[in-house]
Parts: sequence; structure tokens; C-alpha cells
Amino acid sequence: MANQPSSKKSLAVIIAVMFLVMTLVTGVLAVISSDRAGVKQENSSSDLSEESENESGDDPADDIEELPVQEEEPPEPEEEPVFFNVPNEMRGVMLVAGRDFMTSESDSEETLASQIDTALTKAKELGMNSIIIDTKYYDDVLFTSSVLPMAPAAMDCTRYITDKAREMDLYVYASYDVSDISDSSGNHVKAASADGDTLDMIAQAIGEFVETYEPDGVLLNNYYNQADEHTYANYNQNGGGIGYYNYLRQVPQAMITTAKQAVRSRAPGTQVGLLADAVWENNLANPMGSQTETQFTALGIGNADTKLYVEQGLVDFVMVKNFGSTTEKEANFTNVAQWWADTASEAGIPVYMMHAVSKAGSGETGWYAPDELTQQVIAMEKIGLTDGSAFDSLKALSANVGSGVSTMLSYMNDKIEAEHILTQLALAKPALLEFKTKEPTVTFSGASDPTFEVTLNGEKIPTNENGYFTILEDLQPGLNTFKIAHKGRQYTYNITRDVQILKEVTPVGSINVDGGMAVSISALAYENATVSATINGQTVPLTISEESGDDTDRDSQYKLFTGTFTAPSASQSAVKLGNIVVSGTSEGTTMSLEGASVTVNKKAELGDGSVVQVIAEQAETFPVKSLNDNSSAAYYPLPKGTVDMTYGDEIIYKDGKKTYSYWKLQSGVRVYSSDITTGGSMPDNNGITGMSIKSSGAYTTVRLTTGQKIPYLVEYNGSQITFKFQYTSTVPKSQSLSNNLLFTDANWDGSNLTLKLKRSGGFLGYKAYYEDSELVFRFNNSPGGLSGARIVVDPGHGGDDPGALGFYPGQDEKDINLAVAKKLVAVLQDEGATVKMLSPGTTMADRMATARTFNPQVLVSIHCNSSVNSSATGSESYYFYSFQKALASNVSSGIAKALNTDNRGGKSGLYYMTRESQFACTLAELGFLTNEDEYTRLIRSKTQTKIANGIANAINSYLAGVGSGGGSYDEDEEEEDYEDEESEESGNDGEVTDITLDDSKITIQVDETYRLDYEIEPSNAGNQEVTWSSSNKAIATVSSSGRVTGIKEGTCKITVKTRDGGYTDSCTVTVGPGGGNAKIQDITISGSDTVEVGKVISLTAKLSPSNADPSKVSWESGDTSIATVTSSGKVKGVKEGTVKITALADDGGDAYDRITITVKASSGSSSGEGDIVLDSSEVTMDKGDTYDLFAEVSGNFSGQVVWKSKDTDVVTVKVDPTDSRYATITGVDRGWARITASSSDGKYVAYCEFTIE
Repeated sequence: MANQPSSKKSLAVIIAVMFLVMTLVTGVLAVISSDRAGVKQENSSSDLSEESENESGDDPADDIEELPVQEEEPPEPEEEPVFFNVPNEMRGVMLVAGRDFMTSESDSEETLASQIDTALTKAKELGMNSIIIDTKYYDDVLFTSSVLPMAPAAMDCTRYITDKAREMDLYVYASYDVSDISDSSGNHVKAASADGDTLDMIAQAIGEFVETYEPDGVLLNNYYNQADEHTYANYNQNGGGIGYYNYLRQVPQAMITTAKQAVRSRAPGTQVGLLADAVWENNLANPMGSQTETQFTALGIGNADTKLYVEQGLVDFVMVKNFGSTTEKEANFTNVAQWWADTASEAGIPVYMMHAVSKAGSGETGWYAPDELTQQVIAMEKIGLTDGSAFDSLKALSANVGSGVSTMLSYMNDKIEAEHILTQLALAKPALLEFKTKEPTVTFSGASDPTFEVTLNGEKIPTNENGYFTILEDLQPGLNTFKIAHKGRQYTYNITRDVQILKEVTPVGSINVDGGMAVSISALAYENATVSATINGQTVPLTISEESGDDTDRDSQYKLFTGTFTAPSASQSAVKLGNIVVSGTSEGTTMSLEGASVTVNKKAELGDGSVVQVIAEQAETFPVKSLNDNSSAAYYPLPKGTVDMTYGDEIIYKDGKKTYSYWKLQSGVRVYSSDITTGGSMPDNNGITGMSIKSSGAYTTVRLTTGQKIPYLVEYNGSQITFKFQYTSTVPKSQSLSNNLLFTDANWDGSNLTLKLKRSGGFLGYKAYYEDSELVFRFNNSPGGLSGARIVVDPGHGGDDPGALGFYPGQDEKDINLAVAKKLVAVLQDEGATVKMLSPGTTMADRMATARTFNPQVLVSIHCNSSVNSSATGSESYYFYSFQKALASNVSSGIAKALNTDNRGGKSGLYYMTRESQFACTLAELGFLTNEDEYTRLIRSKTQTKIANGIANAINSYLAGVGSGGGSYDEDEEEEDYEDEESEESGNDGEVTDITLDDSKITIQVDETYRLDYEIEPSNAGNQEVTWSSSNKAIATVSSSGRVTGIKEGTCKITVKTRDGGYTDSCTVTVGPGGGNAKIQDITISGSDTVEVGKVISLTAKLSPSNADPSKVSWESGDTSIATVTSSGKVKGVKEGTVKITALADDGGDAYDRITITVKASSGSSSGEGDIVLDSSEVTMDKGDTYDLFAEVSGNFSGQVVWKSKDTDVVTVKVDPTDSRYATITGVDRGWARITASSSDGKYVAYCEFTIE
């Protein structure tokens, strides 16, 4: 070993010399400073000599007289600028002897080579682009050195790793213990001082290393100088009075400086990095430190001022051993990363984080969570650390404990979203961890991180692509324990089941019924039970009711069983029949519950009752021949003041929750006892002496002059409505109504008045009331569309009532209802409707009362569905009165199309918010929150917007279909606009004479909308209905309310036409290009409808118009357990079955298309053979578009997929560098070309034909 003569100078002289040398070479360091992108940086010659002398005057060397090294050193030659070989974003991993290779000192050269090859291949497969060689094996080095003791390996491991890694296009870094030297016997020792001999040895050792191996970067490590029993003695011998702590801290700095200069001199293209421990200093010890609380700090314990090394430019980059977790307090990963990011940013050098992948899944704080590594990467992104990451163990990286590594890599490769990674297990159902239940089953549902499995009692639960899950479990009698685990967290449920076949029966208590009355008996029982009731010797079978109402619990396995018992004929005295007894049998077990004691009232005689009058504003009426508290759609309310006579005794009915009392009236209805009071004169031989029928914009009013306030019955059949007046003998003449907006005739037949509708189904509800001597019927007129309509929107549930629970916290039914309601209000108002949104969380009675005072034509109550069957999907909408059915059907269809789900249709129901005769009501069930995929769509804002538009369009179609266009509401409007009297008609004063648009010419852009307004003359014309048309719908469309939408560039005419007289006016519309692509109007899916399990096919969505934005198309699978679909339409078969794949517009429009895919069993491949199959064989696309191709390989196919374009002037191909099976094809110019995918030996070949338009 060649050494210079030993120096007798003290450390103070050496340090002083080094400070002068450092200032001399500052310019050189600047020339070779890190260029992150690998771009050449050039400095002027003045840069290289700018600080050749120390200007401070405070340096300890100022008083040193003898500086022989400085005097003898020749001037620094001006160095050529160099390129650093730097990855754009590092993904590096440590390669450690004894762990990743050289697992035994006796390993042969062949064994070592094989081990290293395997390790490098694995690193490459894991997506690493850099290898960091740990150059130490215990105390020996793994490289050739004339200075340091070498490990007893059968080969030069560093040389082999370096060469092999570069063959694989990997960057090569090496960690180097800068304090390594050897003693006079050649044994390893750690430098304890920085005298001349020590620094010379350090310089020679590291210089030889970088010159021999030329790594892309060398990471200086193990430079600390911790105080011990020897350091103070060394200071006394070599410190020269500079101060003990100055001495301790200047030794590491001298080693770093020496190493940096040696690398610059011997291998200028090698970066010099600092492998730094996480904490320079805690902020409690030094205000400039990090927000940490570690025992060891680089400055305080290691006496290495790593912050200063960075600030003074002693290193080109920093790699921080950031081995804490994101949740720990001592060395919090995020806090450490933020501190180093700030420090490195000020110095202008890259900073990399090294992650402790070796801790993954361990019991250390934060590391039990399998997504900890991903959390760290997310934290780095938020901070702005984009230089890259390294990992401390290839072995741990390969182990992928808890899928933590694969999740992190998926996130780094943009395959999963941060919002998913941040999701912890959230259980929506059940709400309690310990409870008792009579239900035979329990549903577990909730949200999870989709990249990690959820287990129930150790078995994996299926989750959808967003991590939502629902599973139905049977409950055994007694205690049932369930443990749900996810990402290191576990919830334990203790559920005790009490078997109870029958839950409750109705009626209960004591009830009084009239002879011959049909009494409803109901029971809540297990769905699989056989249920019957006995009363008075009769057995009544009970069956599951299909009727739905506000009390229906869709999450229960108890179903409502109903049946009817007919009471025997009444006699001269009351008769007690005994109690109703309900029995239920399930799975061999029978139980009974006692219901009401039934008494049949004595026989009643007509005329024996009391005269009563209605005191409620609107008294609900019920049929007299049946007994329950269910409203009946065949019965309409009676207005306040109506006089009638009771018949028989008061009827009492109890359902277990409430007691109801009724009186039968002689007019043939049953009413609540609380809605009437005794008093008044019994009407008899009443005379209706006058009839006036008038139409205003909002209403058609029928006024009857009547001598007494008589009751009546109502019948409606779709084309007419009939009022059957009781106790009436005199009526006016019939009328023909030529100018009325709603009716064509008012015909009397005896005491029955029939109003024939102008348009079938045009009845929108009515309100009846007495006004002095007149009975007034106020009917709603339809405005013919949304413009001018009055609409109430009711967000179901709210307040403390969440409704059906969702999978994700804070996204329950009430949240979805409210979100859709708000969007619906905005859409309706934008279309010209006047809208009232009811307050969520208030009682239904309060909401309906508010709705009535608003006088709407339509009310829509927004709800979401649920079921114990998690596969249940679809939209449905409920109505009560038959005139509401068309509205419910329209709304259900509109929602189904928007949600891309099944249309379950309009259904009859007993919901409170639909039991109103004054206007059309419907309760919309948007979709099933208990279905993971439907729930996923329902919580998306874009889907909610589509649903709102779908409902708005449905209401618009309904109003257009039932009306004559004259239903616009005006508070000050006179009712005398259109009148038909008994004795005369109004003539033709209301006929339309002209129509004029406010605009004759407009210019809009693609996707822009504009409302055209018009005026009809005269303003009080009887028929205000108009139609709209476009001369070219490909350029611009127009809605029924006059809203024009630009589709593509061009000019067309929009025309408005009156139905009365056919008067027209037009507006010329010019559509400009707009700021982007046109809205999608139509989607057509093309591609194969079959795929094998494990195989992939590509579906193509053809858009109309052709300039629609293809990026605004999203793909969805109806069942991801059968087949999945990517955002580009690639469908992969998972298991045999059929599944619906849907492409839908994500630009706010309603366009979609759906294809049914059949997944077949894999055909496999013959032994010894291979194959390659492309997921598309023929593609047509536009110039400039791209298309992703996937090559499915099987059998003995090995190696990379080789891609080739037959004509690169037409299409080019770019292969995914991480997986050669994927390629992106770009259309360059119009024409035809073939893309070939083959094995490297050409044995297996597949083709795809591309046509570029």
C-alpha cells in the first residue's frame, strides 16, 4: 500500500487546509452539480475560480503560518462539464449480501451469479429502475480494493451486479461507508480522527472504488463521530484547541469533503449522495429541527451536521432513511419528509426517501397496516417530493406482506386512487356490535379499501371495485359471533337470536264491526312461514302481501301476511265472536299470537243515526264494507262543511300502535270520528240550481250553486271524472265546453255530473271546498311542459332519520335523496318551472301541508330502495290514485335510463306522500342501496345529475302528454279568462291570432343552450299550447320549453307553432365550434359478445355526433364477479355466466348503450403449445386517436411480446415498458395498416387491422 509520508501537523492545520481547498473547488462543484433530468449544465470559466480564496477571516486556519499543502498544490485545472445518469423518478431497492445473495461464504461463482440474476430480475419485475448495492459484508467490502479488507467471495460481486444491472437498463448506486479504513495489519477499523493519513486512506479507497466501478451514484454512509471514552483523548492529541464539540463535528465533515473531492477527481460522472438518517435534530433541541422526538439525531448524537453538508453543496443529492411510519410520533414519516424536502429545496438538490419495507406487517407503530407504504407515497406526493423512492430490502419487497407492496406499486402506477387507499373498514350494518334480534338472518354491509381483502370469521368476503360489500348470514338460535377483519383491524359482533315466527298481529284489543263487514287480519311472520287465523270457528289463510307503504321494512326477513274475515250478519243485539288467533309454522315449529276480540254491532236502521258535518279541511273517506286503516284509491275526500248522517254504531279498530275510530255515513263512506261532529240539518231533496265552468291559466274551476252542503262520491276512469251527488233531486242543464282548457262536456245524468276530459289522462287532481252557497271544484290545468309548471320536490327522510343505510359513512339514503333533490330543483328551475323543495327531516304531515299551500301540479318524493337480497336492482316509482300512474311510470323509466338499471315501473302503493288528490304525486325509489354496484353509481355526483335530468324529462313528458299548454300559474291571474256558463258560451274572443319570437337570430356554441321566448296574441287566447321544431337536429335541437342546444357547427332554423290556428315564427340559429367536443347524443357498442374465463376482449363505443369527446365515456359491469371492464372497454372474463356491460356518457347527458356478454369456460391450450391472441382483430378510429391493445399469451409462450406496425405513416405502436403485452396504437394519418404481435422467435403471431379515418 503506497502512502505519503506521515504528517506531524495537528488536525487544526489539516482542517484549515481543507477549508481553503473547499473554497477553491467551489466552482468545480457547481459545474458538476446534480442535473435531475440528466441535461448538460455549462458554467463560465469565472464560475470555476470565483471563490479561490477564503474571504471570511474567521476561519480557524487564519492564524496558521505553515500551509505546505496549499503552497505545493498546482492550480486546479478547469474540468469539462459532465452528465449525471439520473432516473426521472427513482424507484430503487437495496441489494444486500447475506440476504439477497451470498447467503453462504462458500457459495460458488455460479451460485452467486444465479442468486444475483434472480434478485435483479425480481427487482425489475417489481418495477424498480435502480439498484443500490450495499458494498459491505459484515466488516469487509464486496469490491476490489488495495486499501480495505475484502470479503471472501468467489467472485467480484459488485462488478457482476453493476454489469448485469446495466444490461437490464437499471441505474446502479452503491452505499459506501466513508469512515472505513484499515490498520497496519490490513484489518478493518473505523476512522476515529481526521488526520492526514486517515483522510488520504479515505480518499484512496473511495477513489479506487468509483474509478473501477463507475456507479451512477455513491451514497456516503457511516460518517458519524459519536462521543465515547476515546474521542476526548483524540481531541487532546489532534484537536489543536478548536473546541471539543467543534472537533467532534468537523471530523465527519472532513471525511465527507475528502470523499467528495476524491470522487470528483477519479470519477466525475458519479454523483455523490448522502445516505442520511431521518432526523438531523429534534425541534425541541434546535428550533430549526424537525417535528420529531427521536433519541438518536445526526447532529446531537452522531455529531454530523447533515443539514450543513446539504446547504454547503458537499453532496449532489440526499437519500433519507425515513424508517418511521405515518402514524408514529417519534420519527413521523410525513414530518421527516417535509423537513428534508424544505432543506433540499433550498439547496436545489434532489432528495429521495428510503422506505423501511422490512417493517411491513410488523408490530411496530403504524406498520401493522398493510397500506402503510402507500400512505407514505401519498404523503410524499402531497408534500411535492417527486424525485423518487428507495426501499431498504428486496427480500421484503418481494414478500409483499399483506399485499402492501402490490398496493403501493398499483398506486404508483396510477392503477388505484388515493381515496381508496385512505379508506378504512367502515361497517354500515349492523349498527351495534352486540344486540338481540328475532330476525333469522343478519346483513353485514360496509366499505373497505378495495385493494385489501375483508374477511368474515376468516373467510374472504366478495367486494366490488370500490371496496363495498354486503353479505347475508344465517343466525342460529342463541349467541352468534362474527369477526370482520380488514387491514389489521377487526370488529367482533355478538348477536343473540330469539326464534319468534310471528312478530305481531293486527287488529288487537277490542274492535267493533258491522255485520257483513270484511275485516283485514295481518301478521308479520318469517317469509317461509305458513300463516293462518281463526275466528268464530272460521280459518282464514294469510298470504304475503305485495302492497308497499311507509311502514314496510325492506331490510327485514319478516313479511306482512294478510287475509280477510267476513263478519256474520248483524242481529238485533251486539254479538261477541271471541278473539282472533293467528298461528304460524316455520321449520317444524309453530307459535300463535292472540289478536283482537271482535264484537259485531247490533243491526242498524237507516235514519237512526245522527246528523253530522265535516270539520276537517278535507275528510278522508274509506269503503264501508271492509275494515282496516288502509287508504283506498277509489275514495276521494269530502270538503269541510259537508253534511250527512251516521249509520250504525261507532267502529273501533286497533293495529297495536294506534286505535282508530270511524263512523259510517249514509252516503256510503266511512270517515274518521275526529273529522266530523254532530250538528246541522240533514240534506234532502237538494237542488243544484246553477253551474259555472271557467278556465284560467292555472286552473279550471267548476262552481255549483247548491241549496245544501251535500256529500258525493267520485269516479275516475281516465277519460272522464264523475261526481255522484247524494240527496239531490234538481240539477242544471248539461253544457258543451268549446273553449275550456280541460273539459269538452259537462253532462248531467240524474244527480251525477260527468266532466269529459279534453285529453285522455289529462286529470291532474282537484280541490273541493264550499264557498257560501257554492260547491267549488278547482282542477289543475297542465302547462304542457316544465315551463310555467309548479312543482314540489320532497327529499325523503333527513334530519335524524338516515333512511336506508349506505355502504360508505355519510352516504346514506337521506344524503343521496337530498343531493338528487337539489340537482332536480336546479334543472326544473332552469327549464322555467317554479319549484318548492320541502324541508328534509320534518314530519310527512308538515311536508304535505306545505305542499298543499304551494298549489303545485306535481309532487315528486325522492327516495332510495333497499332489500335483504343484495342482487336486487332497478328503479320504481309509486302512485296512489290512478290518475298519478302515468307520472310514476314516466319517472321510473327516466331514472332507470339515467342510472343504467332495470325499470321496475310505476307501482301502486300506500305511501303518505302520494295519498293526495289535489295534485299528481309520485314517490320515486331511485335504486337499491343494498346493491354494491347500484350504490356506487347512486353516490356519484354525475349519476345524481343524470337522475335529476331523467326525472325532469319525465315530468316534462307527463305534463306535455296530459295538458293543453295553458297551465302556467300567475298569482294575479283572473279566473274569468275562459268561461262557459249554463245559459251561454263565451264565443271566439280567445282564439289565437299570431305568435312572435323575441329573437329572430342567435349565435351559440356547441353544447351551449339558449331559451327562446315568445308572445301569443291575444295574451288571453284560450289555447296557449305550442310546438317546437328544428330544421336540422344534427346542428341544434330544441326542447318542448324552447331551450335550444348547439350540437355541431352550422346554421339551422328553430320554429315555434301554435296549436290553435297554426301560426308560426322562426329564429335562425348559428352554432359555433365551442370550446371543446360536442356532447354525446348516442352510443353504440361494437365487439364480441363472448369471452372465455381469464381472457380479454375489447369493446368499442361509437359516438354520435362524431366530434363527441371519447374521454367522456365510462364503462360499467353489471356483475364484476362474472366479468370486469376497464375504462377503455376491455372486458375480462372472471367466471362463467352472463353480464351486462354498459357504456354511458359522462358529460351530463343521458346517452348509453348496453351489451350482454357471455363468459364461457376457458378452452385451455394443448400441452407443449403456446398461443397469442389480441383482444381486437379490427379497429376503426379517427386520425390522432389512440387505442390500447392487449395480447393474451398462454401455454409455452415465453419472453417479450414483439409489436410491429406495417405502415408507421398510418399507425404507430408504443409498447408498455413494464409489460410488453400492452401496447398503445396511435392513428397518424388516414389509411389502413396491420399491427402484428408475436413472440420473439416468430413462432406465435396475432394481427389487428386498423383503419384510420
